[in-house]
Amino acid sequence: MSNKHTQKTGPNSESVPPYLKEWRGLSTRKGNEIVEALPEDIAVAKGYPTTHEKSEIVGGTKLTILTKKKQYEVGEEVRVIHILEVVEPGHKVFIMGPKPVYGEYVDDRPVTPEFPPLADYDGVVLESPNVDYNYDITSYRFFEPGHHRIHWQMGQLRSNTLELEVI
Repeated sequence: MSNKHTQKTGPNSESVPPYLKEWRGLSTRKGNEIVEALPEDIAVAKGYPTTHEKSEIVGGTKLTILTKKKQYEVGEEVRVIHILEVVEPGHKVFIMGPKPVYGEYVDDRPVTPEFPPLADYDGVVLESPNVDYNYDITSYRFFEPGHHRIHWQMGQLRSNTLELEVI
């Protein structure tokens, strides 16, 4: 995205690393086009720097998934935002997207293909520490009340688990 989309986000707290205070945008697919994500999805992603729902760090990296809320009505769309953060220096972060989501599970069942072998990449690469928000936004609808769990896994990296209630 162009520099006009880069802006400061989140609190000015010293506890938030500088790279998390920069917002480079969130893209999604609309047919064959790549467009800016919906405002409500952007709001969820912009909450990442201060959320307490982040996963554990494995090899300097963490995967995190976020939703707008934790309670949904039967049939309501649940939109899942995917974030990859590399917290230690010396790694490449491939921020162009949106990239397909691999290794997502709902109620411990795979709902996307497993992570594929490395593919060619022709886009912007940043040095770590840094963050990548540009993964496809997945969505689900649950048609019976109950509790559901969603997590994202790539190799040894596993996201936090979202615990959702459908009423």
